[in-house]
Amino acid sequence: MNKDRFVRSGLNTTGLPAAPLAGAAHHAGNMGADQLDSWQPHVIPAADGQESDTRNDIIRRGLRLAREERPREAVRYLKEALAADSAHGVAWNNLGVLYQQNGALGLAMDCYGRAVKADEHLTMAWLNLGWGLLLKGQAGEARGCLQEVVARESENSAAWDGMAEVHRQAGQMEEAVLCWRRAGRQGMDRRTAWVRSADILLDGDDPAGAVSCLRRALLDGEEAGVWARLGYAHSLLGQDAPAVRSYSRALELEPHRPGVHYNLATVLLGQGRLREARRHLEAAVRQEPEDAHAWSNLGHTAGELGALERSRWCFERALEIDPACHEAWNNLAGWHEQQGDRVAAAEGYSRALDLVPENSSYLLNRALVLASMKQAEEARRDLDELCRRQPELAEMLHELPAFRNMASPSHQKVEGT
Repeated sequence: MNKDRFVRSGLNTTGLPAAPLAGAAHHAGNMGADQLDSWQPHVIPAADGQESDTRNDIIRRGLRLAREERPREAVRYLKEALAADSAHGVAWNNLGVLYQQNGALGLAMDCYGRAVKADEHLTMAWLNLGWGLLLKGQAGEARGCLQEVVARESENSAAWDGMAEVHRQAGQMEEAVLCWRRAGRQGMDRRTAWVRSADILLDGDDPAGAVSCLRRALLDGEEAGVWARLGYAHSLLGQDAPAVRSYSRALELEPHRPGVHYNLATVLLGQGRLREARRHLEAAVRQEPEDAHAWSNLGHTAGELGALERSRWCFERALEIDPACHEAWNNLAGWHEQQGDRVAAAEGYSRALDLVPENSSYLLNRALVLASMKQAEEARRDLDELCRRQPELAEMLHELPAFRNMASPSHQKVEGT
């Protein structure tokens, strides 16, 4: 699941304790990771020619051993061949492929580098080297290798695919989308090209453009991942109804998608549809028991539905999984505050703020509970910090009942002026 999240809650200015965070939606795609994980290096087959051609015999035998799932023998054979002929670029490339397929990317990269030094015209070796650099996070170096490929083979979809990833990692989203589409025209599955274009646009904060791409992708057939991405894009646009429809369709196609259950529950929480949200959060934690955020949201939802002990248990379960889950600390603090334990509430809000000091909602929560405990100095300190962060709200904050008699000198009104 993508690490990208959006948070619905903001600064509470009602004078009541701020509602616990409803949570954040998971990005449905994490395009870069999915794409890089799916990359497979290319072997170079033997050229047509005489069966007695020694160099081709080396390639054929190495490939045959690999196909027979005898990689150790294949590696040993190719290394022996290269000891006799170190300028055999194809053998270096294919040895690199064997290493990479067995998890030795560093050794593979060395082999690909030797392959292009031995024969600079080996397009597949340049391609493997470029994608290997992408896997190592070296997009700048990968660019040169992939440009070598497209200069020789302008219709190589894998190279355009890689160039798109180079641009994506550099934050050049428009160029990345153009490369995805070029890859699609040159042989990549058209739906894949549209989906990857959408992922680029989501990373580039253009959810409306992503919606358009994903709808084009669905014209080539339904797929749960496409519907899930579409739901996420609609959520970013604040379009709850189409988001719910898209997530629901994704789950009809593939019910075992904990991230989609979580995202759908997040939207339903925002609509106040608590029972439906709880059902999807229960599914999320059943399918992904170690998701602390899902447990925290389930606790919040259970509490809203009156299941207070279940609510607390869920918050504690979230913190057992991830003690750094600030949402769970905030939610547990809210639970204690509802039970009248203001000391535990203040401690919980402080734990949440230790993790994310910039969160103004948590700061307001703590200020309110400190004010209710008559700890005026501490509450005023939090209130002043809130006003510093959001000066446009200062007057309104000081008019809240909890803070009305706590204005700092800079916010006090002088009679007669």
